[in-house]
Amino acid sequence: MRDASEETDIYSLGIILLQLLSGKEPINEHPTPDEDFYLPNFMRNAVLGHRIADLYHPAILISNGRDDQIMVTEECILKFFQLAMACCSPSPSLRPNIKQVIWRLEEIMK
Repeated sequence: MRDASEETDIYSLGIILLQLLSGKEPINEHPTPDEDFYLPNFMRNAVLGHRIADLYHPAILISNGRDDQIMVTEECILKFFQLAMACCSPSPSLRPNIKQVIWRLEEIMK
């Protein structure tokens, strides 16, 4: 286990975002032949294989009917996905810093 740092915290945030979007665990102990056991790789392969429906849990698009709720669209989900994948970059120097993450989250929520 390495020491905690902003880079490791950002990576963890990316994993949490991927879990929230997909409804999947970070590590799949019983992957099928076309799945990867590691969530970021699974998601990356879904994009490369044009399996966009694998990126998010279908219930995420269901609105609860509250007037003050922000409408969730596939475009919004894809922006969250892009942010999550940036946070999970294998290279810590390519990950956004916390200010960039907050700015991107605010932009997505507009």
